[in-house]
Amino acid sequence: MKRNDLRSIDLNLLVVFEALIQERNVTRAAEKLSLGQPAVSGALGRLRTLFNDPLFKRIGHKMEPTTRALQLAQTLGPALDSICAVVSLPACSKKPN
Repeated sequence: MKRNDLRSIDLNLLVVFEALIQERNVTRAAEKLSLGQPAVSGALGRLRTLFNDPLFKRIGHKMEPTTRALQLAQTLGPALDSICAVVSLPACSKKPN
């Protein structure tokens, strides 16, 4: 995928994915994100399409991540941290030339 292709992806889905990995429960992930459970369920459906993987399998009351989801989570956490750091950079006091 090229960087320009990111325009077609809702990057908010990655935040939902991270909450699902952490909570392993759609309702708790929704509460953590201040979203409704249907919104997180819908996002999970879009994530499954995006990554062409079920990502989570329901086992009892938990959502167990697939191998692919665990692989994604290892890369996603640091990537989201990097994005947060870039967005939080203080503005430069000099005007660009």
